[in-house]
Amino acid sequence: MPQYLSTIINLLPVVIPAIVGLVLGIVFRSRARKASLLVILASVVLLLQAVFQVVTNHFLVPLSGNGLLSWEAYSMIVSAGYFVFGAATLGLLLAAAFVEREPYRPAVPAAEATRTGEAVQPHRGTLVLTLGLISMLLFSPLGVVAWVLGVLELKAMDRGERDPGGRGTAIAGMIFGIIATVMMVVFLVAAAVFVYAYLSSPGWRY
Repeated sequence: MPQYLSTIINLLPVVIPAIVGLVLGIVFRSRARKASLLVILASVVLLLQAVFQVVTNHFLVPLSGNGLLSWEAYSMIVSAGYFVFGAATLGLLLAAAFVEREPYRPAVPAAEATRTGEAVQPHRGTLVLTLGLISMLLFSPLGVVAWVLGVLELKAMDRGERDPGGRGTAIAGMIFGIIATVMMVVFLVAAAVFVYAYLSSPGWRY
């Protein structure tokens, strides 16, 4: 496997949650400004951790292999780095979970929430967001479904047929669906190129 492809695969468990956090923080910044800012900062820390991982694999490991850096020093640097990044990310996310918490408010009866005597259908933003997250983290093909449902949901809200309160979650789910779809296409193209290069190599025999 090419080294760059191996590096990308190793970075995905860190980069994908960072992208998810950045999207959620940006989409919901108007609804929960402080919490969104903390989530964005946590995502930036995750991206810095990915950079740190690349530096350790491509610079510190060769130094240790050449004897310019002892393996004990390498282990201490890596352990300290991951501890700092992990603790910072966890602390920011915990702070985001409890900042700007409002007292419980009872739900408004449906009869009082209608406008001009016409009931507005509940939004499906949560469904779109759930599908988008699943497509980002587990199953990329669901990204197409999240993308299409997000577009349909936003159009229904613009027509006044759906509750506009779920616009933020629908947008976030749609963005996740777009990202997952693009990642799936890129991965399929990369896999096809890799298979073609392997089959075209002189040492391959049918």
